[in-house]
Amino acid sequence: MLRKAVVTVYVRHRAECKHDGKPFFRGCDCPKWLRYSGDACLCGRSHKGRQHRFAAGVRSWAQAEEKREEAQKRLDAGDQTPLPVTETQRTIKQSIETFLLAKQGERLSNATVRKLRYQLNLFDSFMGDRSRFFPSEITSTDVIEYRATWKWKSGVTRQKAQQNLRGFLRSSCRDNLEDLLKNLKPIKLSKADNARLEPQPFSEVELTTLLAQVTETFPEAEKATRVTAFIHCQVATGLAIRDTVQLERDHIKDGWLRIKRQKTDKPVRQKLDPSLYQELLTVTNGNPRYVFWNGTSLPESATGLWQEDLRTLMKAAGLWIKGNLSHRFRDTAVDFWLAQGWTLTDVADALGDTVAVVERHYKSLESKRAEERLAKLPVRGWGSSTKAGATR
Repeated sequence: MLRKAVVTVYVRHRAECKHDGKPFFRGCDCPKWLRYSGDACLCGRSHKGRQHRFAAGVRSWAQAEEKREEAQKRLDAGDQTPLPVTETQRTIKQSIETFLLAKQGERLSNATVRKLRYQLNLFDSFMGDRSRFFPSEITSTDVIEYRATWKWKSGVTRQKAQQNLRGFLRSSCRDNLEDLLKNLKPIKLSKADNARLEPQPFSEVELTTLLAQVTETFPEAEKATRVTAFIHCQVATGLAIRDTVQLERDHIKDGWLRIKRQKTDKPVRQKLDPSLYQELLTVTNGNPRYVFWNGTSLPESATGLWQEDLRTLMKAAGLWIKGNLSHRFRDTAVDFWLAQGWTLTDVADALGDTVAVVERHYKSLESKRAEERLAKLPVRGWGSSTKAGATR
């Protein structure tokens, strides 16, 4: 009497899988296969013997079980039509790599791609610990509980991380996308977050103290001269540090600053003070192209070195605010311009930003300067001896 053919699922582990040698281990994303012994053949190929093996076309054990049930039903019914093989499902890890590759194609900076990779790899590890390896297995509960593991204190960091996660889900999930996004509701900023986002311009006294500290922190004359010029440039122009580091001689020819911002590709146009123009030409030290950069190291590395120098200087001067470094120079520039009567449109043109962005970031400074201007305007007076209600 012939035994009934029974279809079973097994795993063909990849060589690098730590569970290699365990053909029935369910908790990895290695390819799943089906096998049975019998006369009927569902393999769809010519072979000898009664042993049949064929790929399930999936990496999820649950989906492989569905394939097994379908194959078992066909064998029990005497149907020898080969089982259709579905397209191999991409894992979360593979989907992340494709997502990052697309972002690189969009010319995002290396720093941004590194941050994306770090955040999405955290998500992949979280899902792997739950034995979920495919985008189709992600549930709304998973994304809610994953977000609850975040330890970042900054609400802005949390908002950016959620934005990146939503972008990945849109690119990788189909059937379950609407439910996933619906449960990732906006993250509100705390009062502490809003306080950190407020502009922190240096006062004139603080700026004088900082510049006086340069020679104390950097006793080498050439280094002190370059750091001083760097600060003068940022405070006078409001340039972002990346733009300052990569400033070229051609960007300041004829005493005009003309660049396109690294971050937004928007133009910046400013008339430079003659003394600042001469100072910038002096510190180039014969470099044929750049003012503050040698042009050979990575821009990110050069920017990091300048940030470290500025952090050291501000700490020595007692003016360092955690999480707010070179951007304080940009705030100082805007504060000065508004005090001199510049309009928000003027400021936006000088910074290479839109008016909307300037209004959002520098609303408090504008309000402060508006009050100062209003305080100088004449107001109606009634005299100190006039009693309330005396006029009818």
